[in-house]
Amino acid sequence: MHSRGGIITSDPEAAMEALECVDVGVIGEGEVTICELADALEGKCDLDSVNGIIYKKDGKYRRTSPREEIKDLDALPYPDYEGLEYDKLLERMSNDIGGQGAERFGYISLSRSCPFNCTFCFHPTGSKYRRRSIESAFKEIDYLIEKFQIKNLYIEDELFAFRKEDVAKFCVEIKKRNINYAIQLRVDTINRESLIMLRDSGCITVGFGLESADDRILRSMKKHIRVKQIESALSLCYELGLNIFGNFIFGDKEETVETYTNTLKWWRAHPQYPISLHPIVVYPGSELYRYACQQGIIKDRVKFIRDGCPFTNVSKLSEQEYRQMLVDISMETKPSDYLENVKVDYIGAGKVQLEADCPKCKVKNQWRGMDAFRNLGLLRCSHCNKSIFVVASDYIDAEIVERNFLQFQNEKVGFWPTISAVQCLREKIPQLIDKGNAFFIDISNMKNGMSAKGKNINLPAIINDEGISTIFLTTTSPFLVADIMQMIQRDYNKVRRVLFIGDLADPNFDADSHNLLK
Repeated sequence: MHSRGGIITSDPEAAMEALECVDVGVIGEGEVTICELADALEGKCDLDSVNGIIYKKDGKYRRTSPREEIKDLDALPYPDYEGLEYDKLLERMSNDIGGQGAERFGYISLSRSCPFNCTFCFHPTGSKYRRRSIESAFKEIDYLIEKFQIKNLYIEDELFAFRKEDVAKFCVEIKKRNINYAIQLRVDTINRESLIMLRDSGCITVGFGLESADDRILRSMKKHIRVKQIESALSLCYELGLNIFGNFIFGDKEETVETYTNTLKWWRAHPQYPISLHPIVVYPGSELYRYACQQGIIKDRVKFIRDGCPFTNVSKLSEQEYRQMLVDISMETKPSDYLENVKVDYIGAGKVQLEADCPKCKVKNQWRGMDAFRNLGLLRCSHCNKSIFVVASDYIDAEIVERNFLQFQNEKVGFWPTISAVQCLREKIPQLIDKGNAFFIDISNMKNGMSAKGKNINLPAIINDEGISTIFLTTTSPFLVADIMQMIQRDYNKVRRVLFIGDLADPNFDADSHNLLK
């Protein structure tokens, strides 16, 4: 068995040990390496002659000479879309960037790596930033449009463009295709002229790497930007009607209670900007990872990778402060964009259909399959392409939710995991959720014993300790739901019902019919 990708490239020996069953690992870009490796495995040459691999020999891992980075990206064929049944994939792919309602949102890559080296980032495709030619890029784009009827395109490069002339050339060509697209840029590489050019050529969404709203943390991360630049870029996009998305990540090595609180304050003060909140991940290969290993914070690199790179405190926060920060950012909520003439219909499995007029163009839209309780669902207007950020529970009748939840007033219930969906429900019926029979549950040891806005978070063992009979799942992610259901059926057989938290939005709610244990 062989393996390739960022995890092998980031820390080859530790990754090979963590994966255990891998015989050969590919370090760096694999297009050329994999062909030579195939020859070696067929006995046509020796493994030692294949640059850019790691394998075990005489009980020890052996790295061959490094593979030179691919300079001419145009020489590479684009993916075998038809072989991958891309048309079927398009129907299933999550539109986290495009938003629900974005039609046939395809993905393409036009460059590799990034000219910047932020401390939390790792570039698995190499250290040198390279771009495909405009001709190569649009040959693939034209193929996607013609073969698969792509209507929207997400350019998934770490950085869409570094030079203004590259942006200008792209805009001229993409405008001819009459297709919408989304990109990622830095806040220090844009101005009004470039944003107008992007908007007028079909760009509907710009993603920014924001990371923090405290200049001390931005300096520590080596972002080479300041909060004023973030504010200027976001304000300009908002003024020009360009949708934006971004992230704040918490837990840099210089993070303190003051700095993360500053970022949260800024986030709350700017509800017009859809910015997600996440703990920083110490990715193998990053400068932050090397720091954590050197400082003894990560004591066992193999175990760290095997455990899936768990959240790790590399900051100036105490363990208690760090754990509270994790709770704080996971429970934050924002109000929805204001919608008019809203109609909400429960459709099953904790989800609802939302019908409303777009706040910009006033055209009626219908969005199906939204989590009833989730912070900031990304929607898109089918008419004007405006991104609309909606917490569906803002429009759900509180009387329905309260009436349904009162069916459980004489038993103990648990909400698992403890995320913003719990807070959305809590804001709807606070007097019921804060009663003694409702328990917050999370498998994370980091959250155990911490306070979620005044209510204690418990490990799943509380289910048996307290005799909790009903569990409300606060996520609809199939993978997380499957994991939780497996744990409940294996370890907590006194639980009689498992429901989705969104089931409480059903006007015809019946606990037994919604029960996932049936």
